Amino acid sequence: MISGPLTREEEYDFRQLLKQMKNLNKAEQSSKRIVRQSTYQYEGHDITSWKCTEYLYKKEPCPLPTKARGLFTSMQDSEEVIVARGYDKFFNISEVSQTKWPWIEKNTHGPYELTVKENGCLILAASLDGGKTLLVTSKHALNLPHAEVGMKWLQQHLNQAGKTPEEFAAFLHENNATAVFELCDDSFEEHILEYPERMRGLYLHGINRNSVELDTWPSADVTKVAERFGFRVTEFFTFESVDEGREFADKVRNDHMLDGRAIEGFVVRCQINGSDKPFMFKIKYDEPYLMFREWREVTKRILNDKPYRITYPLSKQYVAWVKGQIRDNADDFIDYNKNKGIIAARKGFLEYYKSHGGNESDVYDQESAGTKVLLLPIATICCGKTTIALALSKLFGFGHVQNDDMPKKNRRNRFHSMILNQFDGHNFVFADRNNHFLEQRKTLTAVVRKEFVNCRIVCLYWSHEGISKTDIFKMATKRMAGRGENHQTLTPELAPNFLEIIRDFQKDFQPLDLESSDDNLIEDVIELNPMDDAKVNLQKVIDDLCNMFPDMLKRPSDAEISEALESATTYVPTVRQSLGGKSKKTPAFFALVPVDVDIKQWLAQLLETNTSEDWDLCKEMLYSGHHDRPPHITLVHNASTKDSRAKTIYKGYMKLPNNQIISERITAKCHADYLVCNGSSMALRIKSIITKDNKLLPSSVVRRSATLEDGEVSLVTFNSVPHITLSCGKGIKGYQSNEMLLTVFGPEDADSPLDCPDGWSVIPVSLSFNAAFERFQN
Repeated sequence: MISGPLTREEEYDFRQLLKQMKNLNKAEQSSKRIVRQSTYQYEGHDITSWKCTEYLYKKEPCPLPTKARGLFTSMQDSEEVIVARGYDKFFNISEVSQTKWPWIEKNTHGPYELTVKENGCLILAASLDGGKTLLVTSKHALNLPHAEVGMKWLQQHLNQAGKTPEEFAAFLHENNATAVFELCDDSFEEHILEYPERMRGLYLHGINRNSVELDTWPSADVTKVAERFGFRVTEFFTFESVDEGREFADKVRNDHMLDGRAIEGFVVRCQINGSDKPFMFKIKYDEPYLMFREWREVTKRILNDKPYRITYPLSKQYVAWVKGQIRDNADDFIDYNKNKGIIAARKGFLEYYKSHGGNESDVYDQESAGTKVLLLPIATICCGKTTIALALSKLFGFGHVQNDDMPKKNRRNRFHSMILNQFDGHNFVFADRNNHFLEQRKTLTAVVRKEFVNCRIVCLYWSHEGISKTDIFKMATKRMAGRGENHQTLTPELAPNFLEIIRDFQKDFQPLDLESSDDNLIEDVIELNPMDDAKVNLQKVIDDLCNMFPDMLKRPSDAEISEALESATTYVPTVRQSLGGKSKKTPAFFALVPVDVDIKQWLAQLLETNTSEDWDLCKEMLYSGHHDRPPHITLVHNASTKDSRAKTIYKGYMKLPNNQIISERITAKCHADYLVCNGSSMALRIKSIITKDNKLLPSSVVRRSATLEDGEVSLVTFNSVPHITLSCGKGIKGYQSNEMLLTVFGPEDADSPLDCPDGWSVIPVSLSFNAAFERFQN
């Protein structure tokens, strides 16, 4: 352990690191995912947070300039320095090759310090102004509530110990160090394990020197600091051999307790052989915590009237119990969606379970019906994704759904439904589509997670990083020529403009971005090179999947892999569809089709939980009425083109390219705010239809507004009141919903109802969803 200022060599290392980080942050869009820089104002200082793309920490060798997770820099005395540093990213047992027990036994030495892994959120504390000011931050940001709550707790602990924030800041400055805490406060944010009031606060877990290389203090010294400044002490245990440490951790796992309380696991500190360089890993206990997480997510879905599936036998009893509690004690669940009341609900069920003959051991012995894994490629044309999918299916029996096999009509919803159906008979399902749009990934991962709460999403990422567009284009055209007409849609015969389509795919390719809300459900990434052949990439996928799921997958022999690859490369598709060119028929109408919600199911669940007369009318219409088309928002109908405005709008949508990928390029965020029913028709009023400003969209079909965000536009509809027709009475046509909605909202589409005739139901609702552009034929 070293403390104090950096040496000249260490200062040089930091300058080099800073230069690399800044260059990566300025890189072009396809590279910007590697490092992100955010600057915050704090007590008169500009504090910069450096955040690296999470999945790259796992890559071997790691391509990141630093493995530090939580790195903050600032100008201090006219020189930029590290002001706060978290740990290097460390992994669970068997999560990467360096955390497999054989590697640890061979390459590390003791002492092995097992510190209790408290179940909270990470907080960093450091000094500014030469030790006069205390900086408190979350892992990557200063502007989150976690940092504010962390500061309050820090001040409370210091006050109880008779210390001041200035004294603690001076201590950190003197040692050029960052204090690493775990914030555990159920009154602020509940996690899985319970922290009663007597156990809440900041647990001092470590002290790191503010240097490029990780230099972390021994746990005994950390404990002394915690006691000196009044922080909660993190319990630790020391063993000289790895076998002793593992035996102790296994005993705690089997006992389900440590000193009478449940814990999440341990963080282990040791050293690399032949050096004093620290090495850290964690031993995490999955059960029953994955089941508890399932209960939490299922409860949220029940509260929000959303569908759910369960994977643990005991979850079925929990669901029956919690539905009764929500019905009879609704006030207990008011803040559940804000992560309040989660532990109380779980404890309530476990008490009920035990009082009805259940044993506590049953809770810990629960086994999931099987881990579900979605294999999500992010790729471009001709990279070999279908070849790999077919080979994996032959080798392991994975489910495989090809988007190219789907009919054009309502393609995305069909693709999603087929994937969910495949999970009924398979633990692994390969979603065979390029998924090169963020919106595609967002809707698919959300749909799967809604149905399977604990589904693990693994991305097979054909990265464009460091490869020129010209080289990728040449590769794609060469491989397409090589496969000839052996494809469902994209062949020289079916798509004479295939070169243009390849360029469009490249141009539209949106890199993986785990920090975005579109990609943040992805947990693991296998990075592949589109220039490598299928054999190289298949072997990498097999090796990585077998490492990720050692209890579920066994690596096949080289001969078996070769046989599967040969079978995949000789595959002949049975579906053939034309991709390019104009349709022989003029579309009957253009519409937007919801892609991430089942409207009818959503409505049925609303009707189940609402029993007033207004809802009774809607219920009768839903089950006795009819509507042959899938739920959609009509943009414009060919039959309306006698009207000059409709004709202009129709011509605008006709200008859009007519091929299967157009609906993947044009999606809209929609919001429904009223359900209207008059006994003859029932419809959802759509208040907003917002899409990204896209060069494909003619000016005649978009409307710009100062109230929209930059780069956003509204899609134009001919109907004065955009809507989704849900049901029609006998002899009633879908278009008659227009007349009903005009009566309620008027031709200017008022924000709130202008009229509600006797016997009609006009009910406020709230539903946001994404929808994709579709052409409909009669």
